Amino acid sequence: MMAKSDNNRGYLNKDLSDKTVVFTGGTDGMGKAAVEKLAAKGATIMLLGRSKEKTIAVVNELNNIAGKENATYVPCNLASQQSIRNAATIILAQCPQIDILINCAGINAGARKITEDKMEMSWAVNHLAPFLLNHLLLDRLKKSAPARIINLSSATEKYGNISLDDIQLVKNWSTFRSYTQAKLVMNMCTRKMAKELVGTGVTVNALNPGFIKTNLLRDLKGWESIIGIPYMLLCASKPEVGGDRILRMALSDEYEDISGQYIYEDTIRAPNPKALDEQLVDKVWEISKNHVGIR
Repeated sequence: MMAKSDNNRGYLNKDLSDKTVVFTGGTDGMGKAAVEKLAAKGATIMLLGRSKEKTIAVVNELNNIAGKENATYVPCNLASQQSIRNAATIILAQCPQIDILINCAGINAGARKITEDKMEMSWAVNHLAPFLLNHLLLDRLKKSAPARIINLSSATEKYGNISLDDIQLVKNWSTFRSYTQAKLVMNMCTRKMAKELVGTGVTVNALNPGFIKTNLLRDLKGWESIIGIPYMLLCASKPEVGGDRILRMALSDEYEDISGQYIYEDTIRAPNPKALDEQLVDKVWEISKNHVGIR
């Protein structure tokens, strides 16, 4: 199903000088392509990043594009819940309004690792981090309505499976299994959050931007790297393609009233059937809240 038409692609000409965007994963790839275009439109950008040197370099580029100091570096390690909370505190102190929150960052872990919060790394970064950030900034988003949250998903969510008794995959971990589970759960919680946001003026959707050239496969090992990396180099679209799709989700009037949906490139699609199982979604939602300490 397509969103309502936006034949004039008017969002490409929008002036964002009165808009504030919070963005994770904007230091390279399609995320950087997206923030560059947001900067060119005059948006205030709060750019979260783990590497101070790398993120500040991008912030400087964005400010050069904008011709003024519109972009700000916000220190944030998405594998640390305390770091995410610290980043949210900085954002809330500096931003009286938040119009758009884009969760673009993600990883494909090459080995099973545990974070300082005792969470499996892929689960922590790909799902719990955006889940927590969304909740920490939610009241400000509501006050700034109309506002949008965009969670970057993946076509691989259709292969995801949920192990409620082993959600951190202690018994049966693999790069693919951990990543697809996290992206499936992201879709599930996107739908759940949308229901809770009805009437607030805040929308939340999950976007699969397509098969885009990124650094997401850099940590793969063994056969996954032998197959995955060359395939991406040969077949994936340029980062600008993904950046344009992010921009369209964030700005286009066609998504103004759409919430709780899985957007596959430019089309609304049904997600993995597990994301439509309301009882399962409620269980995963409660697990996620417990894992990030939200009551």
